[in-house]
Amino acid sequence: MGLVAFSVSVSAFARDAAPAQGATAEMTPGATSAGSADSVGFADKKYRLGLRLGYALPLGYVDSRNKLSTAVSGQVPIWIDAGYMLSPNILVGLYGQYGFVQSRYCYGCSTHDIRLGVQGQYHLMPAASADPWLALGVGYEVLSTAYSVYTADLNGFEFLNLQAGADFKVANLLAMGPFVSFSLGKYSSQSTNDPRSDPFPDRGSTTSMHEWLALGVKGTFAL
Repeated sequence: MGLVAFSVSVSAFARDAAPAQGATAEMTPGATSAGSADSVGFADKKYRLGLRLGYALPLGYVDSRNKLSTAVSGQVPIWIDAGYMLSPNILVGLYGQYGFVQSRYCYGCSTHDIRLGVQGQYHLMPAASADPWLALGVGYEVLSTAYSVYTADLNGFEFLNLQAGADFKVANLLAMGPFVSFSLGKYSSQSTNDPRSDPFPDRGSTTSMHEWLALGVKGTFAL
């Protein structure tokens, strides 16, 4: 009789436990799916809006006689990106920068650097929490100096803009990470309304190239 009673008790326990195990099995896939949805939500979006902040060093020559670093010591660029994902890995878009330039030429001068262009980015691991990327761009640059009512501008094409960085997902639709940028350009023209505002009065030929090396942090929103 004791053996029979033990068998009945085991059977009853098994019947009571079965629904609980089934419920657990049903809940587990749902939880996994929700976690996956969070991790790929950023990669599923087609539009990207980026904001960058950093510091850039001047390299190269304004012309055959003058180094860029003789007039400016550096700049703090505020950079905006807007792009569209053609595929999970490839982004095409526009970039614009307004840089607050530190002038060596004169105290009290207001100097800024404006750059506009197009770029393409290649994302190596778009669905991962850490996504390294490479980029290539071309554009146009205007370096302006103003003192009182006098102004001087240097203008020219940015022939090459190489970039690299990594996006770390910090929220479902937000990523942040470091970037480095190296641009190569040439100031092909100059305009001024008064020689007193010209940091390069003794100009040589305009065949020389200059560069900007920038390091900073980029935040990207998926839309």
